[in-house]
Amino acid sequence: MNTVFEGEHLLPGQLGHLGVITIFIASLISAIAYFISTNKKDEAEQNSFLKVGRWAFVAMAVGVLTTFFSLFFIIYNHYFEYHYAWRHSSLELPVHYMISCFWEGQEGSFLLWMFWQMMLGLVLIRTAKKWEAPVVSVIAFSQFFLASMLLGIYVFDFKIGSNPFTLLRDVMSNAPIFKRGNYLSMITDGNGLNPLLQNYWMVIHPPVLFLGFASTVVPFAYAIAGWWKNDFDGWTKAVWPWALFSGVALSTGIMMGAAWAYEALSFGGYWAWDPVENASIMPWLTLIAGIHTLLAYRHSDHAQKATYVLLGLSFLLVLYASFLTRSGILGESSVHAFTDLGLGGQLVFNIIAFIIPFIFLFIFRFKNVQEPGKEEKVESREFWMFIGALVFLVSLFQITFTTSIPVFNKLLGTNWAPPTNAIQHYNKIQVWIAILIGLLVSFTQYLRYKSSDVKSFLKEIAINSIVASIIAGFCIWYFEISVIAYWFMMLAAIFAIIFNLKYLYKLKKNFINWGGSIAHVGFGLMLVGILISSYKQKVITSNSPTSGLMGKGFDETMKRENMLLMKNTTEKLQGYEITYVGDSTSAPNTYYKVQYVKRNADSSIAERFFLYPNIQENKKMGSVNNPSTRHYFTKDIYTIVTATADKKKADAPVNQKDYKFYKLKKGDTINLKGTKIIFQSISNEVLRKDVVVQSGDVAASIRCKVYNANNSFNTESVYLIRNSMAVPIEDKVNELGIRIFVNQIIPTENSIELGIAETEPVVDYITLKALEFPYINLLWIGTIVVILGFLISIFKRIKLK
Repeated sequence: MNTVFEGEHLLPGQLGHLGVITIFIASLISAIAYFISTNKKDEAEQNSFLKVGRWAFVAMAVGVLTTFFSLFFIIYNHYFEYHYAWRHSSLELPVHYMISCFWEGQEGSFLLWMFWQMMLGLVLIRTAKKWEAPVVSVIAFSQFFLASMLLGIYVFDFKIGSNPFTLLRDVMSNAPIFKRGNYLSMITDGNGLNPLLQNYWMVIHPPVLFLGFASTVVPFAYAIAGWWKNDFDGWTKAVWPWALFSGVALSTGIMMGAAWAYEALSFGGYWAWDPVENASIMPWLTLIAGIHTLLAYRHSDHAQKATYVLLGLSFLLVLYASFLTRSGILGESSVHAFTDLGLGGQLVFNIIAFIIPFIFLFIFRFKNVQEPGKEEKVESREFWMFIGALVFLVSLFQITFTTSIPVFNKLLGTNWAPPTNAIQHYNKIQVWIAILIGLLVSFTQYLRYKSSDVKSFLKEIAINSIVASIIAGFCIWYFEISVIAYWFMMLAAIFAIIFNLKYLYKLKKNFINWGGSIAHVGFGLMLVGILISSYKQKVITSNSPTSGLMGKGFDETMKRENMLLMKNTTEKLQGYEITYVGDSTSAPNTYYKVQYVKRNADSSIAERFFLYPNIQENKKMGSVNNPSTRHYFTKDIYTIVTATADKKKADAPVNQKDYKFYKLKKGDTINLKGTKIIFQSISNEVLRKDVVVQSGDVAASIRCKVYNANNSFNTESVYLIRNSMAVPIEDKVNELGIRIFVNQIIPTENSIELGIAETEPVVDYITLKALEFPYINLLWIGTIVVILGFLISIFKRIKLK
């Protein structure tokens, strides 16, 4: 109790926690003031509470920035007296990975979420006009709940939030080290960033994804505001650009995650139906469906109730996704989930707090929504857009139900097991979902709102259908697709591309209306990329001539799909000659240089390139294998090192008695069993990079050639005199098991004495797995095209407004 702790930096943590309290109080005041302003009929009273709400929101924004920068300041300056900094960072991390440390933990990710909601709220204060009070009230209410996740206080036995500014000695108060006032002198480094997250994608992917998550609150708030104020038409006009913005932000964030998984992670793909991946796509499905029903309503007055439900569900599913990934309920079923901080109950309460007003308004305002008395006609565009929304909901149902199996087990006491083969389980439904959506985005644009001339419609799409069918048939033949479901998927994808390209031609110079069709073309390209890269993906190291040489730890499948490469030995691989050249270390990564060569018929080199897969060593969290990829337009060559030689044997100490000593003059040869050593030269110039010659040192570099019938190596042993003492520095040839050091230099005899030890040879090798992903660039190009379509649509809405 009376210990005085030395060297602690308490001010940043105090400022940060003060910022959290400011957010918590100011956001509640803002939400209440805006709520009262919305319900006041007197204009003067409305404006009075409106000003209070604005200033409270601004105060909340100051609190967010204070908290945000305080936490980063603590991480950047390595203040390991704070548990968050100690747990997520270390001294070796460069600045960009310190940024990643910020949102690796739950508290930092909540703060990132709050930052984006704060920014969106400030924009709405300036632009929302009559919708400011009800909309910002909802956003401030959301900020209030997010701030509560960072409070870190107890009310009786109930924990409210987790404070990111908690001191390490408070979290680990029972550890003996914290009974000493100078405990910081004994904490030399932090725990470090998870090696899986030490990638540039971790710097850019989470901010974009959380912008997408945060942005879903705006369509939700407009939906609540419209039904709250009984302005059932007005909110649908105001929400348009925000729904599109949320769509593009969430789409970009999700696909960035897919690119990260493909470029950096080791499971060899871009989507594995991991529960956390599923949690991100669930709100996207309802958001995209809601955008389309909103479009249908704006042109036909149909589907406003569906739009309210879909846009509202998007935000509620973000909250549910947060519960899944942060409550610990996913257990070991996902490698992406956050560590459980005991906030599961609070997360559930957060969901309930928003579900109640959402359902309440739906029940009590349902009858007030004026929609046309007649049902949509089958030949109308809005009918098929509504069908498309239902298809998205079917997709959502399968994904949500399966992902929620751990939740059902918790609630019902059951013991259902998640699917053992997740990809097969999801794909058997989602493939048909993709087919239906592909067909719907093909022909729906050729229909008119409210009613269409069926004969004209059929005539217009007939030629498109013939052309698309021929192209799809050619693709099915060319890529040798034998699965019937994939025939239809290819057909639907080509239909989406051809039909929408033709529709763009119809629009011609009317650029402002291109958004939807361009996004649909991009969706078609994505489907083609997904289909071909997945169906035709192949392990090109399969059945390699040396595949059976792998050691322990490799099952039969791994032996079959991996290739063993001895250093500087060339093997043939699917039209390439592949060689393991060597490795280099830039702590904590070891990079393995692999050369690929493709030859012409006359054996001349047609192409040569190098890949550098790496292994990141982390003693605390285990090693991580990262791939390296060669990109072509038509394919990718994806390479990952799966095992390496144990070089620790080469560093094992050798007993002095194992050395034999030889006196040599320049050009003399030592004949060992199967190995020869020639003393080539002696020089004052030291070339070895690992030997540092200091001022005052006297150094001699002794170079020898070591060879046998198969290999030849050059060595450089260094004889160093430092502070009048001899410091011999040995060199070694691990492949031949030879160690050489200079025992003495004899100037009077123009000779040297070498100490040579023969040890067990250590063979340098790697095993690697190489995959070919054909036409995967169509997926990434399609993604960019989809986002471009969204941006054009946003531009159109802003311009029209």
